[in-house]
Amino acid sequence: MKILVTGHKGYIGSHLYKDLVDLEHEVIGIDLKDGQDLAHCLPDEEFDYVFHLAALPSVQFSVENPSYTMRHNVLSASILLEWALKHKIKRVIISSSAAAADVSSPYGMHKRMNEMECKLYSQLYNLDTVCLRYFNVYSEDQPYGGAYSTAISAWMEAARNGLSMRIDGDGEQTRDFIHVSDVLNANIFCMQSSHNFNGKIMNVGTGTSVSLNNIKDFLEKRGFTNWHRTATRQGDVRHSSADTTGLQNIGWEAEVDIVEGLKKCFL
Repeated sequence: MKILVTGHKGYIGSHLYKDLVDLEHEVIGIDLKDGQDLAHCLPDEEFDYVFHLAALPSVQFSVENPSYTMRHNVLSASILLEWALKHKIKRVIISSSAAAADVSSPYGMHKRMNEMECKLYSQLYNLDTVCLRYFNVYSEDQPYGGAYSTAISAWMEAARNGLSMRIDGDGEQTRDFIHVSDVLNANIFCMQSSHNFNGKIMNVGTGTSVSLNNIKDFLEKRGFTNWHRTATRQGDVRHSSADTTGLQNIGWEAEVDIVEGLKKCFL
């Protein structure tokens, strides 16, 4: 298969690009890190599938720069969809976010607009699209401080440097943490599926939430006992959990539970 991956040098995109190459597909990558703006550099050639991961994914950056991030997060996706239609792409797989479910930031709004346009392209033009809403993606190699940084990556960074691990507020906030390997599998599953998605939105998570205090208790039993608490962050989501029945109904589910994933992160 010939595949285009946008954002192939990002955290998730770089993993996906490597996995597709390892599967012996012909893979072309485009990334803003290389000065490749989707608005100007889409190749005039045919592909079988497109994975669209290119975005400016920081919620805070979108709050501070709403029109700039809209151009990269919305207009670029729109240009990509029109290009995909003209080049007869079999399926476009869009990386969305749980932030699109309950819009409270420009970034969440941008992702929601992506989802709406994908649905429209499927209805109007018969371009098969699917939007994957990622929940809290983590892994043992997740960079600290980036747009996808999680509490787990912050704790790994603190542990590496012998620093105290921070919990905001009472620690009872819950998250659906999903290992990056499961996110990659969900993307490839959607590419390989014979199912016609028609612009559907699929949640990509484990379907199980865990509190930060639960993770703290697990890590303390493994010798990570240096913790401190700070005030609750303004606007912090209290509870987050993915309803994964959409993907489960067609044969996909996450394989790495939180205990196995934490063991990978904190050897």
